[in-house]
Amino acid sequence: MLSQFFLTGLVGFSTLILLCCLIFLAGWAVWRVLRRPPSPTLADYPFVSILVPFYNEPPASFLRTLEAIENAEYPGRIEVLLVDDGSTNATPQALAQWLQPPREKCYRLVSLARNGGAKGLALDAALPQLSPESDVVTVIDSDTVILPCSLRRAVEALYASPRHAAACGLIVPDERHRSWLHRLQFYEHVGALAAIRYVQSKIGVVNVVAGAFSLHRTAVIRELGGWGDWLGEDISWTWRAFAHGYSIAYAPDAIAYTICPTTLQGLFRQRRRWARGRLESFRVAWRISWARTMTMLPWWLLWAQSALVPTLLLLIAGALVYRSPSLLAIAGLNWSLMALLNFVSMIQARTRLGLRPLDLALVSVCNTVIDVLLLPANLIGLLDELRGGRKTWLTR
Repeated sequence: MLSQFFLTGLVGFSTLILLCCLIFLAGWAVWRVLRRPPSPTLADYPFVSILVPFYNEPPASFLRTLEAIENAEYPGRIEVLLVDDGSTNATPQALAQWLQPPREKCYRLVSLARNGGAKGLALDAALPQLSPESDVVTVIDSDTVILPCSLRRAVEALYASPRHAAACGLIVPDERHRSWLHRLQFYEHVGALAAIRYVQSKIGVVNVVAGAFSLHRTAVIRELGGWGDWLGEDISWTWRAFAHGYSIAYAPDAIAYTICPTTLQGLFRQRRRWARGRLESFRVAWRISWARTMTMLPWWLLWAQSALVPTLLLLIAGALVYRSPSLLAIAGLNWSLMALLNFVSMIQARTRLGLRPLDLALVSVCNTVIDVLLLPANLIGLLDELRGGRKTWLTR
């Protein structure tokens, strides 16, 4: 009875949040039609410092990242710091050759003697090299390709409010037709999670700045510090900013394509690290301000429900074990609301991402599969943090 009560409460709370998200999206759509908000174009675009940490990245994918940065259409000044985190392969040589011809952007190489084992440490090592005039620090992973307009749109979202400490764009797994694993990750990123992040951005509570393409106000980094040796440096920095009273922006039109794990083992390790990072970020924020951290708890619980209690498994358990009509009804409603959010998100992104009617049919099925598939990884990741075991990057 206790477990049934707990599950009903957790899934019921998650269902309420999903319902509120759908109501908000409907209201926001009506407001946009009636109000027609002005263009977010800035009168003066800030100085952007781009950090690109890399460690043994395959030269071909790394050079694609650099070409995308070179082709970025941004009306302000840009500097690019390429942070070699102790690479031992041929990437540094390929980079030196790429830098030989004259380039439109200003590039500088920051070479670290050895790999520190965490992306955050590499980013922190590059911070003293920033230009004194830097206004915005943008982090782009070495396997991520931004569209030409993405940097400008993300900066516009960041400067939409003086309370925004950071902003992120829409991260899209590349090569979704390559395998079933790629397809699962694609639908996960562009489905309901994107719709929920859009709602969060409108109420100022985006709870994760995607590390593959993120922007931070330089002044706030200098105030709060860098990324440290956290395992989930993007999640923990976001929650620390929240605990200090800042908000986070989201720009759905700022699209960045990234290379996702190509094997089930690689995906398992990534999500184990992400799950540990979720709990790590909660602890970081709690030590700063428990009151502000509590305002983010509903979104943490929403993640916990989908990560640890997938509704498909709950429906099966409810039918076979609990035989509870109320639990079955709530689980079914939860899945239906998530399917509606998936549908809304895909409709919003259909033009930007070239989606087809088949994608609308597959997104909810694929998201259900990946929730069940990654349950062990999420559980182990949380246990890693609770036990306080040694932090290892796992996918680096």
